[in-house]
Amino acid sequence: MEAANQTESPPPTPEQLLKLLDLQLAQERSKRERKSRNRATFLVTGIFFIIIAGAISLLVAQQLLADLHDRGAEQPLAGEVSEEREKF
Repeated sequence: MEAANQTESPPPTPEQLLKLLDLQLAQERSKRERKSRNRATFLVTGIFFIIIAGAISLLVAQQLLADLHDRGAEQPLAGEVSEEREKF
């Protein structure tokens, strides 16, 4: 029995318990900070992607409208009667 009592460590002092608690709190704080940084990066990336997709869709729409305008000058749209057909 005396040998078993000698291998056990003495109970921690209140100062040691406070240091241990401070270390654990610091570890949890650093984990939370990393998670919040990752979340912020994800949100910024998502917003950037939405802005880029919107800009690309506006450029595509502008090009389609320009092509439609150019096509309208060359040939009439389906359903419209051209001046040549009206003569007949």
